[in-house]
Amino acid sequence: MMNHPKIWFEQISQIPRGSLNEKAIAEFLVEFANKHQLSFERDDMNNVLVRKLGQNGGENSGSVLLQGHTDMVCEKAPDSNHDFSKDPIELIEEDGWLRANHTTLGADDGFAVAYMLALLENSQIKHPPLECLFTAAEEIGLLGAVAFDTSLLKSKRCIGLDSGGETRTVITSSGGIRGKAKLKADKNTLYPHVLQISIEGAIGGHSGNDITKQRANAAALLARVAFEYEKETGVSVGIVDIQVGKSENAIPFAGELILGCSTMLNPRVLDLIIQRNLAPFTKSDPDVNITFKTMKSAMGFDGPSSTRFIRFAYLFFQGVQWMSLDIQGLPLLSANLGYLKVMDDELIAGFSFRSPISDMIDQNITRVQLLADLLELETEFTSRYPGYPYEANSPLRSVYQDWFYKNTGQELKLEASHGGLELGIWKGAIPELDIITMGPIHELIHTFNEKMSLASFDIVYQRLCAFLGELSNV
Repeated sequence: MMNHPKIWFEQISQIPRGSLNEKAIAEFLVEFANKHQLSFERDDMNNVLVRKLGQNGGENSGSVLLQGHTDMVCEKAPDSNHDFSKDPIELIEEDGWLRANHTTLGADDGFAVAYMLALLENSQIKHPPLECLFTAAEEIGLLGAVAFDTSLLKSKRCIGLDSGGETRTVITSSGGIRGKAKLKADKNTLYPHVLQISIEGAIGGHSGNDITKQRANAAALLARVAFEYEKETGVSVGIVDIQVGKSENAIPFAGELILGCSTMLNPRVLDLIIQRNLAPFTKSDPDVNITFKTMKSAMGFDGPSSTRFIRFAYLFFQGVQWMSLDIQGLPLLSANLGYLKVMDDELIAGFSFRSPISDMIDQNITRVQLLADLLELETEFTSRYPGYPYEANSPLRSVYQDWFYKNTGQELKLEASHGGLELGIWKGAIPELDIITMGPIHELIHTFNEKMSLASFDIVYQRLCAFLGELSNV
């Protein structure tokens, strides 16, 4: 009996698969391939390529590459005890949507894994030879795709399964890079007055897809409150602890900053600062809230080191910096402050940049390095990946547009994405590769409110099956 992709989604949701924890899902895919007598390749990064011959009339057509990633962003609500290293995702169906219990759902990119598994076991539909590529560590810089040996791929047509929208296909996407700014210091200062500042209730989101929505960035907000409190009171402050955000490519939605002060606190000034900084988000993030309370004395980092770190986070150029004049609504350059944290004797800020233009990313790298140098922080940059460039002449896209209109009565929407996709890596390695994308309606990704439309999930799978049948004739 063949499984619907929803059954496969439920199965893979039982397997922890955060980035760099893909061994178990890779083993699951290998076991699946062996059970169905399909040839496969698995590499040291836990990328898995599974091949299937064409069937039911598609045996002699050109092969098609289907591609998605197995890892997921691991975010949870502040009150959740979920352990992403070992706990399964608890799925909840509600009002036609699939979501998780106070964690990310993993539909980014679990829907792709489920679609490919369903196709690989389906003996009834017509399709060309398939190369189903399951990549690892996409969410932390496309590491699996960068490491994958593309000489193993024979297809010249590709359907990317890491985007959504049901009626859209992506025609270009941004490249990006991740970075850290670090400051080493000693926790050698005793502060008699301590203040815990907490932020919660923000929506957060994807640093590419949601960066234009002006959502509150919890890390940037805490830095602003700390900087302005020190500036307006003239009181030297020191960081006792800060833990906000987890990933460079997610807009942080909650966290806390514990500040030490040498003199009595001024709650009235702090409250005014908080309200002033929350005011811009009444529409974009109506539930975001910042609270504070006093604590007992504590050891913290010295004042000068703390001030330098807070100023770096305050001056970091969060959000969209440049919009395209050619494609409405498309950012050409953005930056995201993903987290601020204390680790042992270091204060660390993690961030990312996105742009389809490599020179713009280079300019941001230089700007951050200059800022860090002035404040005596060290920087490092990793996980750079290319953008997916627009190609005006795409025979595969033309076939898909015609087929889509014929079968749905709608015009296919061509989307320029500010998110990062592995498609740029495949296109760079195989210049003749012709690419389209498909995906269901899927919202609030990279947050614990992530959800996917079950009706759309089914519709897109049926369209994928039918379009593969069409490609068997081309």
